[in-house]
This record gives sequence, C-alpha cells and structure tokens, in this order.
Amino acid sequence: MRILIFNTFYFPKFVGGAEVSVQLLAEGLVKKGNQIFVITFGDKFSIDRINGVIVIRIKQRNIYSSFNNEKHSKLAKTMWHIVDSFNPLYVFFIYSLVKRIKPEVIHTNNIMGFSPSLWALIRLRKVPIVHTMRDYYLMCHRTNMFNNNHSCEHLCKDCKITHALKSNFMNYPDYFVGISNYILNKHNSLIDNEKPRAVVYNGVSVNGGAKGIHHSDKLTFGYMGRIAPDKGVEYMIKELAACTEQTKAKFKLLLAGRGDADYIDYLKSIANGFEIEFAGVLKPEVFYQYIKVLIVPSLWPEPFGRTVIEALSFEVPVCISNSGGLTELHDEISTWLYTPQETYLSTLVEYIANNPQSIEQKKAHCLASAKRFDQRQYVEGYQTIYNEIKNSYSV
Repeated sequence: MRILIFNTFYFPKFVGGAEVSVQLLAEGLVKKGNQIFVITFGDKFSIDRINGVIVIRIKQRNIYSSFNNEKHSKLAKTMWHIVDSFNPLYVFFIYSLVKRIKPEVIHTNNIMGFSPSLWALIRLRKVPIVHTMRDYYLMCHRTNMFNNNHSCEHLCKDCKITHALKSNFMNYPDYFVGISNYILNKHNSLIDNEKPRAVVYNGVSVNGGAKGIHHSDKLTFGYMGRIAPDKGVEYMIKELAACTEQTKAKFKLLLAGRGDADYIDYLKSIANGFEIEFAGVLKPEVFYQYIKVLIVPSLWPEPFGRTVIEALSFEVPVCISNSGGLTELHDEISTWLYTPQETYLSTLVEYIANNPQSIEQKKAHCLASAKRFDQRQYVEGYQTIYNEIKNSYSV
C-alpha cells in the first residue's frame, strides 16, 4: 500500500515521544511491504530515504518557523497560533506533493505547523484520511492542556479562539485514533458520532533488557524527557528533597533530556541533601544502563508516556504519576502508581529505597509488561485501520 504520513517533525529532529512513535510506525510499515512517504518540516526543502522511508522536508509557512525553537514575543506567538488554526499558505504546494505521491491512504499525526486546514486540502484529492491524536493540539494550542503550573480542566480564553477555528475542519478525517483511551475520550465530543475511532497504543521493541553495567553504589532513580514544569520535574525534586536524611543518603537522581539552562540551575538549587546529575540528552539504550528505577512525575495529562514502555523494555521498573493516559500503562507487577501531590512520591521513594527487594521483584516482570506494547502489534493495528478505510472508500 502507498501511504503518506504527516508529522510536524521526524528523525533526526526529536521533540518528544511522537517523533519516535511515528518513525517506528513508518519503518515498521516498510518492513510489511508498504511504500511509505513522510512529509515533515525542515529548515529547507529536501527529500531523503531513511531506512526505506521517503522523507520530504518542507519549510514552515507562517510569520516565523518553529523548527529552530527560537524565542519570540507573546504577540508573535499569538499571531502564529491564529494563523496556524486555518493556515491557507500551503494550499498549492502540498496539493501538488499529494498529487505526485498518489497515496492510497493519508495518515496525519501531530499537525501543528501544517494546520487542520490540511485536511480540507487533502479532501480535494479524495484520499481517505486517518488522524491520530498524539497531543491536545486540536483543543489547546499549547498542545498540553497545562497552564500556570496547573493542568487545565477547561479551555482557557485564548484556546477557545484557536479551537473554534480548528473545529471547522473536524469533519474531514475519516478515522480517528487515540494513543490511549484517555486522549480519545477527551476528543470524543469533537468527533462526529458516525466516524469510526479506535485506540492504538504506541509500540516498543522488546529487546531483552539493559545490562545495568554502570550502576553506582547508590540506588539510582532516573528521569528522561523534557526538563520542564509540566513534566513534573520540579515536583519530583522537591519530593525527593523531602525524604529523610537517612534515605537521601541511599539514592541519587540522574536526569536525561533538554531544558532551559536557568531552569536547570534553579532545580539544582532545590535538590537539598541528595546527589543529582543532569546528563543532557542520552539514548535510551545508554540511559537505562545507569538507573535502577525510572520516575515519570508528569503533572500535565500525558496522552501516553513512551518512557514508561521504553523503561520496561530495558527491565527497569517505573514509578508512574496517575496523570492522563499514564494510568493505562500501569501494571501492578512491574510499576508503582502514585498521585502527583505533596508527600505521595516522597513516601513511595522512602519505601523503595528501604525495600530494595521490591525493585528486583518488579524487574522480573518488566519484559512481560512491555510485551503488551510490542511494536509488531502497534504496526499491525494501523495496517488494519488503513485496509479498513481504504476498502470502505472503494465500495
């Protein structure tokens, strides 16, 4: 099958788990005999072949490009999001690309930068559209339903404006997919009741675990991801600092990921009484050799949580915040689940640090839990949806 995938960014440009998941999907579909094209953003137009996937990079067309993560004024950001809600600037260019590629199915994922108006454009080619919600972009232009250090229960005034513009395009996709029941349910009110929908969990390669050859004398807790308030990093560090002095002497915290330099300096200043290390960006296969337990302290309602299943695939047990879709990844035999409120995480860390046998008990079941998210099931789930929607168009 000839399939065209849209995603804001693609390898080697990584922002979060979506880029990893889309790459695994694209390459998995190639292995199943499909011809896969990806349209994504870059700093210039280019066409590459990466592991069998034809990757077409185009420049963003808005008042500035978000590709280089440059800082802009609040006014500029506001204007960017308004334009992005119904961006007409790609019409002829993307239409010509789709016409040349001649896909049998188009699969959109993160479309910030492309705009939901992309769907109306695709409909002119009469190609079935599958859309996967990997974040909250259709509801919240920040994409995370998190503002002023709090998870948002309702849309704020600004998001209501951009959401109203985007909602005009919601009838164009033919099939909606959520990466968890949580995020699909969040979007259900936006989707026409007659439109088919499904949950397809992200996948991971179950590779037999990490060797753990770099463990220190201390129990090493780990965090991997964006170092930002919505990810709960500050909350996590304050909770670890609240542990007893006796317990803090037993562990260290290793963080891997990008973050603002001033924010990282602030986090170091509040890490009272325990050892902390910011390692920068590390590959999972390297990072998980250094830690015994992963902490996922998210305050925002994570749609899924790729780091959880990655850790399990490396035989690393996980402490999971019960935020959003993360609860669906919890498995009593290999993870701990806690509420991200004051004293909850510190109490759990106290227990783990003083009962190290619990780590080994959980570790023994990590691979079994990871197999629930086997990459082959992930790819097959989408292949089934593509076949279904393609056949419905040919009837």
